[in-house]
Amino acid sequence: MRRLLVLPFVFFCLHAAAAQLHVTAPDSLADAPLGVHVSGLQPTEVVELRLSMQDAAGGRWRSRAVFRADLDGQVDAATSASETGTYLGVDPTGLLWSMQPEGAARPLPFPVKKREGQLDFMPAGFTLEMVQAGQVRDTRSVRRWIGGPDVTAAAVEHAGLTAHLYMPARARTDGRRHPAVITLGGSEGGIQSADMYAAWLASHGFVAMSVAYYRMPGLPKDLVRVPIDPVFTAVDWLQAQRFVDPSGIGVMGGSWGGTIAMAAAAHDPRLHAVVSFVGSPAPFRGIRRDVAPADFRAVDEPGLTLAGKELPFLPYREDARWLDEQDAEAQALLGAALLPIEKIQGPLMLVAGGDDRLGDSGSMAAVAQRYLARHPRTYPDRLLYFSDAGHLISPLWQPTTYRHDLGPHLEVGGTPLGYARADRESGAAVIAFLRSALQNAPAASP
Repeated sequence: MRRLLVLPFVFFCLHAAAAQLHVTAPDSLADAPLGVHVSGLQPTEVVELRLSMQDAAGGRWRSRAVFRADLDGQVDAATSASETGTYLGVDPTGLLWSMQPEGAARPLPFPVKKREGQLDFMPAGFTLEMVQAGQVRDTRSVRRWIGGPDVTAAAVEHAGLTAHLYMPARARTDGRRHPAVITLGGSEGGIQSADMYAAWLASHGFVAMSVAYYRMPGLPKDLVRVPIDPVFTAVDWLQAQRFVDPSGIGVMGGSWGGTIAMAAAAHDPRLHAVVSFVGSPAPFRGIRRDVAPADFRAVDEPGLTLAGKELPFLPYREDARWLDEQDAEAQALLGAALLPIEKIQGPLMLVAGGDDRLGDSGSMAAVAQRYLARHPRTYPDRLLYFSDAGHLISPLWQPTTYRHDLGPHLEVGGTPLGYARADRESGAAVIAFLRSALQNAPAASP
């Protein structure tokens, strides 16, 4: 009888040892699939996968999903359905976006850290565990890169520019002229967000220059009457580099950076592609900083200038109905503030969230769409609209469970699932858009 009892236990141990956890790319970009699968299971056997990471503040984030093996004894985290855990169903980014904090939450918890004294970003470390019968049977370490190990970064020393250059290491020496993209952050100011965009683009083969426009030494402290002219200076510098295609330069920005990207390209025919993450085709009013309690305070002053002249802006309205064409006052204000985006000498991509409660990017993308319908263009403009995403859409795959929570003073909107889809789909679409637009760009007009 004892032998009969031992046999099932021995069979389980042998079988458990046979199950193997695989990660196809332990070093991968932050917008790439994890490539996780389990082999050696029995058909229909249950297995749990757990993913964990530490954010920049030291907080631990975790996710889990329970899968059932197919008839070949396989589980693929990208195509197999999670039956229970921090997310349900088939979701290729489920283990990433559904991570939950053990302590204080952060809306964008991907651990962003630069090498000491350097501009390049360190990879983020994740731990993946395979669990059977409540016991961890196998563990893998995974690193996720913003820029990738072959991306180089350096400060740009040029009058009128506070900028950094990110590029594949081979780009300086391969004898080719590469497409280039200028990147701009949002109303948070500084250059960190622009650096992240630039490193991400460089990991996909672009030469990318991050440009600061306020809240850096020598630049305005507030987002009031901020010159957009540094973008033009950046174009000058890029066109003079032997490794840059002078007719293949674009610009990309997030939030206010997206608005500046459209404003700059509408006035500089040398820019042949524009990507705006949740930006507005009509500048909003300016922002004073370091004002309690929220740090940000909108003021009825222009946010931007061009060649010393103030750009028009949308004033505040309690019930702004910019899409209501029967509201004559709203349409007059909108018409006065709209940028001449029909003059952009290349395609425009707008990435917008329908539940954007900070920049109303969904409505403003519709405004841009209507405006361009009345000003026909030959370029293949594109709108990426995510109805249940808010203002913080990111091309990096990371937890979205607290993306909506910026504290009591700022509402950004969005749902965890909405952000997860927007993050997953927008990055790949932007890369494809820029490759197509800049590799086929015409020579700049004089």
